[in-house]
Amino acid sequence: MELHIFNGDCAFEAWRSSGGTAAALVWRENYLEGRIPGKAVPPEEFERIRAEELHRLMPELDREKILTELRKMDQAVAGLSGRDSVFLWFDACMYDQIMLSRILFLLENTPARVFLVCEDVVWGEHPELFVEKKPEARLLSGADLRLFASAWEAVAEGEETLRRFPAGEGAGRFPFLAKALARYREEFPGADGLGRSERQLLEIIRSGKHSGPEIFRAAGACEEHPFMGDTMCRRLLEGLAARRLIEIRPGGDSVRYLPAGR
Repeated sequence: MELHIFNGDCAFEAWRSSGGTAAALVWRENYLEGRIPGKAVPPEEFERIRAEELHRLMPELDREKILTELRKMDQAVAGLSGRDSVFLWFDACMYDQIMLSRILFLLENTPARVFLVCEDVVWGEHPELFVEKKPEARLLSGADLRLFASAWEAVAEGEETLRRFPAGEGAGRFPFLAKALARYREEFPGADGLGRSERQLLEIIRSGKHSGPEIFRAAGACEEHPFMGDTMCRRLLEGLAARRLIEIRPGGDSVRYLPAGR
């Protein structure tokens, strides 16, 4: 079997439109939000905790359905055999690289052949690249898998472990991973209690941008490799409001985000 794993539905649909007919899996997880259990937590417990966290962030989604989806994803990669091949289609941003690290952590001891195609591109906008780039897919070695698995372990263990992870580890072979981990470290709270994304959102609002769409676009412009979706941006803004660092004011069909006290 040949299994293709994608970072989102847009990439999957573009692959289908390019003629892709093999087995496919969209990895629907955002490891940038919510608590991540430590590396020693058994898979079933990991899935349960993540389902709880995602339901907390998105209460409109059923907890049991989330859990079923997470287990489906994990079991899909756990059940591969030596006759199988896996193609991973990911981009350069932090969202993708952390997700990729989790998947390769699960695949570290797989008997299947694992191929990676990682480009600084929005796959959903370029269906022609799936045909063009597949022959260039990198067959990952055991050392490659261990690198990504160790990166995930550092992420899962938390701030102190991640800060001890060598900054340039694998940078020659996988520069996007090294950059993503460096950017991820900046999300931990600084002396002001804020991570880089929160700090940037505050600065954007103080600069005079107050609508959700313009704040979201400005936040993306602050990043070498934009990673934040609009729902994640909204949740960060709501978190800033809960801490009384900004105010959220409804206004007709739109919402305005203003500096606190204005």
